[in-house]
This record gives sequence, structure tokens and C-alpha cells, in this order.
Amino acid sequence: MRLTVAVPTYRRPDMLRECLDSLVPQLVGGVELLVVDNDPAASARETVASYGRADVRYAHEPKPGVVQARNRAVGESAGAYLGFIDDDEVARPGWIAALLRHAERGVTASFGMVVPRYLGDLPPGLKPLLDDLYTRDLERPADADISDRWIHVGTGNSLFCKAACFVEAAPFSAELNGTGGEDVWLVRSLVERGLKLHWNPEAVVEEQIPADRSTLAYVSSRKFRHGQQRIIMMRGAGGPKGWAKAAAWMGVGGVQYALHGGRAVALRALGKPGWRSEAVRASGGLGKMLWWKLWEQTPYAGSAS
Repeated sequence: MRLTVAVPTYRRPDMLRECLDSLVPQLVGGVELLVVDNDPAASARETVASYGRADVRYAHEPKPGVVQARNRAVGESAGAYLGFIDDDEVARPGWIAALLRHAERGVTASFGMVVPRYLGDLPPGLKPLLDDLYTRDLERPADADISDRWIHVGTGNSLFCKAACFVEAAPFSAELNGTGGEDVWLVRSLVERGLKLHWNPEAVVEEQIPADRSTLAYVSSRKFRHGQQRIIMMRGAGGPKGWAKAAAWMGVGGVQYALHGGRAVALRALGKPGWRSEAVRASGGLGKMLWWKLWEQTPYAGSAS
């Protein structure tokens, strides 16, 4: 088996169906789909079985947490390469072919483009920020080395050489279960080991964004977590260098909080819709300042991590 495409899922049957419907027509010899159901009630089993194909497999991981689902995919997959797509993502035509092209070239790890598909009306003044938050476009040439942009990628729309990247049986850290960032932490470790990351803009997925994930409250909380994760990733294992980086980024967070918070207050007083974007950016700065106060999430963070 050349490639396994893993789809971790948790109680999103309609989105899972649309994800699989986008992938099944792209299947070719040597490629399998592996759905890892993280619902203790195994709610995705029937959906997967309805395809009636040997190359669309089901695995049940009842222990809660997206980390557990990702690690189960690593252990359960039959392919030499493992691709990940989230259950709320829809693959555009040619996605699997783009992953196979990198696998055939022997690329160690690569990451594709993510574009948002909004499922509801957007709050006034938030669309530019939402586009920035939900879009992954590194604006590099195809196949470019993006190791310097490691903090901007994750496992949603990704490809890994299993032998090179997953040297441990459970490569995704359980310590980050429920707080998010476990995928970025893994990518960080690959770069530290000297492995190269590559850009694959021909592999495009659309991330479905429900209305409740485009509200000011939700986006502010996500930006806060991103700020926290930035410090955690920069701090790494600690040590003088790690703590110096963390301190520097906490300073950046302080400036962001003061600057964008002040703008938010001023714009809101003037009745300008742009205050919402400024408030969200201030939340990101606050997250950098309060990085140790872990934001509570559900055990299955999914692509919202």
C-alpha cells in the first residue's frame, strides 16, 4: 500500500459524508481511506460501511481526544505514506493525485492549501480576519521548502512519510489533548530533526465553517488559543534559549493587546464595524501574555485546534 488517507472524525455525520464523497472518486490502486471514529458510540461506522469498498476502512478509537485518533491512524494505516484530512474538509479534484506526486518523489512531509467555505452569514467587519484565520496559503512555489513556516501548518491537509516522520508509536503528544497544537508540535519536532517540509498548492481542500465558528466569541477564543500555542511552541522544551524566545513573544503579545485593544475601543465608540477584527487581534495578544492559562476545550479539538 502506497498511501493511506486518514480521516479522524467525531460526531459530524453530514460533513464526514461530504468529505468521503469528495475522496472516494479519487481512489486509485495502492490508496486507501481510513476513517478513525473517535465517538465512543461508534456513530460513524454505518456511514463508512455504506460505501461497501475494501479500500474504505473503519477504525474505532473510543478513547476521547483528537490526539488518540491521530495516533490510532498512524498505527492502523497500511500505507508507506500517511495523509490527513479533517472530517469538515472537502477535497477538490486532484487532491489524492497531488499527494501521490509528492510520495513518488520521496518527499518527507508536505502540506497543501486550505480555503474556507462559510456556511452562514458573517458578522460585519469580520470577513478579512476570518479569511486570514481559516485560509492556509503560504504563497510559495510548488514543492518549495517551507520548513521556516512550520508554525503555520498542521495535519489538516498533510502528507507524511511514516518511516521518517513517525519514529514513535504514538507521535502526537497526549499532553496537548484537548488544548490543541498537538499537530504543530509534531511538525516542530520534524524540523528540529532536520527533516524538510514542502509546499503542495495543488492539494486543495475546502474547510466548512459553520455559523457558530464565525462568531466574534468563537473567533476570539480561537485567536486566544493560537496566541498561547505560539508561546508554547517557541518555548519548546525550555532552557535559556527557549525561555528567551517565550519572553520575547510575550512582549509582542503585550504590544498587540495594547495596540489592537485600543483601536477596538476607539472604533466601537465611532460605530465602525472594524472594531470586531481589532478585538480579535487583541485576544491573540492576550493569549501570548497568558499562555500558561490553558483555554478549556472539548476533548476532541478537531480542526479547531
